Amino acid sequence: MSLDSKGQRARMLRLLAVVEHYERNSAVGAQLMRGTRYELAVQATDVNGDRCLFPACGCAGADCARRPPPGPQITWGGPKAGWRVR
Repeated sequence: MSLDSKGQRARMLRLLAVVEHYERNSAVGAQLMRGTRYELAVQATDVNGDRCLFPACGCAGADCARRPPPGPQITWGGPKAGWRVR
């Protein structure tokens, strides 16, 4: 059964709470949880898009609420069209 985005975000927040608990209360917590933090980041980009910074961003809902608005994007249109700013 697949979860909707809201359910996935809630699961990521619960997992982040576990990660932070181990980091605070275990002698090797930060080292032990490094892979889990990476997995959280991968899951967050799957749910929120490539610009998502969770769990490093501090968003309260793992929903990119604090993500800055996207700036101009530069794309290469090929040798004839050149660079374009969107």
